[in-house]
Amino acid sequence: MGESSLLDRIDKKVKIIPLQYKGKFDLVRALRKLRKIIIDNEISIVHTHLNPSDIYTRLVLPRKVKQLHTIHTTYSMDYTPRAYNLFLEKYLFFKRKDCNLIFLSAYNKEDFLRTVKFSGKTFVLNNFIGDEYFGKKTSFYPPVATELKIIAVGALRDEKNYIYLLDIFYFLKDHNISLDIYGGGDKTKYEDLVKERQHKVRFMGLHDQVHTVFKNYDLFILPSKLEGFGLSIFEAMVSGVPVMISNLDSLKSIVGDHAIYFELDNAEKAAQQIIAVLQNKIDINEMAVKAKEYAEKTVRREIYINKLLEIYEQVLQ
Repeated sequence: MGESSLLDRIDKKVKIIPLQYKGKFDLVRALRKLRKIIIDNEISIVHTHLNPSDIYTRLVLPRKVKQLHTIHTTYSMDYTPRAYNLFLEKYLFFKRKDCNLIFLSAYNKEDFLRTVKFSGKTFVLNNFIGDEYFGKKTSFYPPVATELKIIAVGALRDEKNYIYLLDIFYFLKDHNISLDIYGGGDKTKYEDLVKERQHKVRFMGLHDQVHTVFKNYDLFILPSKLEGFGLSIFEAMVSGVPVMISNLDSLKSIVGDHAIYFELDNAEKAAQQIIAVLQNKIDINEMAVKAKEYAEKTVRREIYINKLLEIYEQVLQ
């Protein structure tokens, strides 16, 4: 494990034991160390996230120790792990009757069960956002607006679909509509396209206090072509910012009617929806208020922790 900004956010009472993994030739040593940690600390349950951590853990887990794994994506659409890892996951882990899985939404659970033959236990547990996002006031969009400031949050990866978002902004260049994108990654190809098309788009890079900047924007947008839960959507909603998101079934199942949805194959139509917001033809104020109320009941940390502990108890029984 290398340095991570998340380390500063972990409770100081939590014990962190780095495996010091140095690459594929170091895998056997790292797995032996993991098994020793589990045995020496008399661990009862191991909670894994993402492929291939679930496979590696399964290989070294003592028989009496339970494993619980969280799937973060819509499984039938997730092609980010290598095909070999997906194959191993299905045949080394999912086929076991003692396999326990958490899904971030009921839709993702149903999608998985349609995709994979599975006989283990399944649970649904919505994700949560940090306490720092709560307590913010909703900023109301003025009845007669002369500009629209839009924010997007997420790493600069292909599945976040920022190229399509820039395609949308091609049809907005004659309007006073701007976009700031917060997230790490290689921005070269995006900035080249912005410069070529003269978009009103800025790449703000990583920001470790994103909750402090939402108040500066009128609308949040997310163009992803693959999302399991979409934490940044709820961060915006709790912050009182209305959201406009891609019309993925996985997102519709958890956000409901608290968002403006746009198609992923018609950039001009999506641009017209944004223009309608600018011109107050779409009431984003009422939507923002209702979305905030809904999100505050959905993604609080204490709700997540209490439900997670209940799941742990069921797995250990």
